[in-house]
Amino acid sequence: MKLVIAEKPMLARDIARAICGKQVSESARLPISGNGYTVVACAGHLLELVDPEKVNPAWGKPWSLDVLPIQIPDWKKEPVGDKGELVERIRELLDDADSVINAGDPDDEGQVIVDELLDYLGYTGKVERVYVNDNIEKNIVKAFEHLVPNDACRPAGDAAYARQMADMCFGVNETRLATKRLGGLFSVGRVQTPTLGLVVNRDEAIEHHVTRKFYELAATGTCPDADSQPSFKFKPGKDMLAGEKHIFDAAALEAIKEKLDGSDTTFTTAISKKVENPPLPYNLTVLLSDMSERYGFTAAKTQQITQDLRDKYKAITYNRSDSQYLKEEHFEQAPAVLAMAMANLGASWPLDFSIHSKAFNEKNVTAHHGIIPQEIEVPVSDMTRDEATVYTAIVERYAMQFLPPAVYDVSTSAFDSDGGTFQAVSTHLREAGFKDVFAYMGKTGKADDDGSKNPWLTAGDHSLSRIACEITQGETTPPKPYTEGTLIADMASIAKYVTDPEVRDILKRKDDGKKGENGGIGTTATRASIIEKLKERGYLEDVPKGKTVQIRSTEKGRAFYHLLPPEIAGADVTARWWLIQQDIAEGKADVNALQENVIEVFKVHQDTAYVGASIAPKAKVVGKCPVCGEDVVGRKSKKTGKMFYTCSSNKNEQQEDGTWKQTAGCGFKLLGWCGKTFTEKQAAALLEGKKVDLKGCKSKTTGKTFDCKVSLKKDGSIEPTFDSKPKGKSGKARR
Repeated sequence: MKLVIAEKPMLARDIARAICGKQVSESARLPISGNGYTVVACAGHLLELVDPEKVNPAWGKPWSLDVLPIQIPDWKKEPVGDKGELVERIRELLDDADSVINAGDPDDEGQVIVDELLDYLGYTGKVERVYVNDNIEKNIVKAFEHLVPNDACRPAGDAAYARQMADMCFGVNETRLATKRLGGLFSVGRVQTPTLGLVVNRDEAIEHHVTRKFYELAATGTCPDADSQPSFKFKPGKDMLAGEKHIFDAAALEAIKEKLDGSDTTFTTAISKKVENPPLPYNLTVLLSDMSERYGFTAAKTQQITQDLRDKYKAITYNRSDSQYLKEEHFEQAPAVLAMAMANLGASWPLDFSIHSKAFNEKNVTAHHGIIPQEIEVPVSDMTRDEATVYTAIVERYAMQFLPPAVYDVSTSAFDSDGGTFQAVSTHLREAGFKDVFAYMGKTGKADDDGSKNPWLTAGDHSLSRIACEITQGETTPPKPYTEGTLIADMASIAKYVTDPEVRDILKRKDDGKKGENGGIGTTATRASIIEKLKERGYLEDVPKGKTVQIRSTEKGRAFYHLLPPEIAGADVTARWWLIQQDIAEGKADVNALQENVIEVFKVHQDTAYVGASIAPKAKVVGKCPVCGEDVVGRKSKKTGKMFYTCSSNKNEQQEDGTWKQTAGCGFKLLGWCGKTFTEKQAAALLEGKKVDLKGCKSKTTGKTFDCKVSLKKDGSIEPTFDSKPKGKSGKARR
């Protein structure tokens, strides 16, 4: 019997359906046997690194700086939570197995998920590896015809194990150091910290932006070969720009204007063709960004939808892919796949399956390929609206590969001048191509690069007489705040913000061959969760702006980021780690080498980081405490997002388990009353001894709503006043 161990139950059932020769329902219990195979599944990682205190009790709570740094070579693992029973079930199956097939997902995490289980259970028999990208039976059968020895794939898993240990070691030491020195819980992570840095730096660039006036020059004149006056925009040369993006001194342009006004000249026109191909199929990063920009979906939401589309409906291929390219077999299968997908959507597009898009490139496909629909009947009507939206986008993006490009004719006219060139551009849409079918992609009209409508001019030399120049003024603008979509895109290409050329080069080499990744941090599968963690920890927050949601850094996030030791605050940590992981994957370094590097870097700042520093958020004073007379300040609840008011004498400390405990103060808090939150104006009035009108209060006993007035008593409790007291209302105050 060959025991096939898949990463997840849904994939295990698909594999069993393909190779066991049985009808397998969506809820069939595992394991499933047939045709000499037994198929079972993990449930993601069944094992996790043990907590440090299980290795040494002195490393447990309460945390102490004296035991740092904590280092655990060959860090042991144990079953995750309640997954021990599944581990033992697989142990029993291994006893009867002649060999094992590792069917983890086709990435280094998928490799290590099965490898670590086999190691934990002490299995020493034959192991083979299968890479399953599709859930479709015939594609699974093909995959099982190309098994490879698992030993040849283990290095990827070893590198993943090294990263697991290093991430744990990094988090344990750096988080404890920051927490003990600063008071409260301050977590540090290899990916989350530079991600926080992206947002902090962007927000501060916006706030510190100094508007500068710049100047541009345009020229018009009479051209006998044109049906209207062409408008030429001056393009300064490098010498005139002197490293800037704009001209900030109008004097240079004034000199050009004075020389050209009223003169005649000749210019040359060249005709070219511009071809705009359809965008490639999605990988996860591009999909998360697109759904954020088009629909305002959070990255976590889109990622969960893709998981549901894959697991619940089997509607799409592997959803955590980092590739936008496809295999030749996908090109051959496309007519059937898209016929089914269009039927699912009730759509009919004029696709041409003879078109061989640049997306079909075997050289750019590694363990993953682009996210595309599966050849399966999908009940779109049973999906939620958001599920259907994401599925539709994936289908449309694939269908575009079988539509012609958009083609433009471009007429470019130019003449040289002191310091640069004057240029006029006119663009005509010759063929809309894929944009004619998918209109939301947008169509470029006859406007040139500057938005002005220039006349079409044929190729050759033309004359321009009675030139008239105009200097216009503009202002520089700050960068735009991040959205989840743009933040994820920058996480995938953070190298462009790295100033150290060596580190920048390493980050880019790390992603060499990964189309869509260009020197990034994190993975397509983890970036959404990293952003969510930064929000949960109070470092980032959502700020709705119209139809979009901006991602902004909080006061806490900024203050903490600026206190971080520079050697752990940037993307260079990922760069250093990648070099060591490569050595581990190639057998040149021990699996513990990465963790040893973490300890070396930690020791550099162990004695100096955060010493004498504190992070105290500013709060607005709204009045005086009725209990002790100190200032009362307004704060926003991290859990509910609602305002509450507390005496400044109150001191709270966040415990190591994340909970908060009051350690000093009179205890006065103004939280709200009967479902109503007080505004700053209302809170100030109450603290001044005034009565405040509340409308739409809700009785806790009857659930009925009512209106009343409330005031503060001397002990700080709330006293309601009713015209007629509502039935069942006790009138008890809430502090």
